[in-house]
Amino acid sequence: MQQIDASAGLHYTSTADLDALLDECRGRVLGVVGFGKPLRESKAIASTWVDMPVIGTDQAYEVWTSADPVQNVTRECIRSARNAQILFGCVEIPEDPHSDYDALIYDTYCRIFDHLDELGHSHLIRIWHYLPDIHRDERALERYKRFSLGRHEAFVAKGRAISKDAPAASAVGKRPGNTVICFLAAPHRGIPIENPRQVSAYSYPQQYGPRGPTFARALFASWDDLGQLYISGTAAIAGHRSQHEGDAHAQAVETILNLRSIMDEANASGLMDASQNADLLFKVYLRRPDLRAIAEAQLREAFGPSPSILYLQADICRRELLLEIEVVCAAGSRAS
Repeated sequence: MQQIDASAGLHYTSTADLDALLDECRGRVLGVVGFGKPLRESKAIASTWVDMPVIGTDQAYEVWTSADPVQNVTRECIRSARNAQILFGCVEIPEDPHSDYDALIYDTYCRIFDHLDELGHSHLIRIWHYLPDIHRDERALERYKRFSLGRHEAFVAKGRAISKDAPAASAVGKRPGNTVICFLAAPHRGIPIENPRQVSAYSYPQQYGPRGPTFARALFASWDDLGQLYISGTAAIAGHRSQHEGDAHAQAVETILNLRSIMDEANASGLMDASQNADLLFKVYLRRPDLRAIAEAQLREAFGPSPSILYLQADICRRELLLEIEVVCAAGSRAS
């Protein structure tokens, strides 16, 4: 398999190896996201911590690095770093019992869009949402559905076209506390990819909430001479309906069918053949730690021993779903 140069892209790392990676990429770190025990504070880089257990260890990190030096910019609550081609940002939203959750999300998304427009990286290409108490009922509407409502209305208010500007995305539940949002953005739109096995999320019927989830099933973008296919959080959904309730093995198999379908679409479109000369990095969200063995067996059978996999304990956006998987497929490297 082709080795992706550590100068650009996504890296999963442990606490023991974090300092060495940060030293190697000093001045070129776009952002760091820590999971598990609290991330030590660093004002020098855009970083955040997600209170979400790492399955198999106490702590893990995802580190986004650039081939070129980055400029760090902080505006109000948003921390970011960018080069000419890519921007990484993160924001934490404190719990506010006096505000509706959709209003908090709407306000934060509007701030993100304003931040990106100001810096010339107007197009979201990938975004992660870590939502506390994702299934909480708030005024007869589940918190996840309120989140989807606020996100959609912000897209409309800021003039984003849902079918063209929706990024790849994930939204999963974390422990109580802050809402954490991390994102990648670029000066130009990426290329959205939908899954023929599924209804586009933003076209879901109203049984899933007053507004459908605003994301593309996947999105392709290139930066630092690195082609990247971002596959959104993917679960055992066919059409718009959840499959195999209560059966983790069958849900893992169905999820991998969906991942394969998206990869096939990217290949058929001439964007990337994820089966050839590509690094694959999986992030697996599991409702229970004991489900790791089931998910890992299916992923290794489907994709072999090479991909990097990070396992996190999280609530999935639908109560009946036991697992969700997202992928970054990266091909090519910056010439030395």
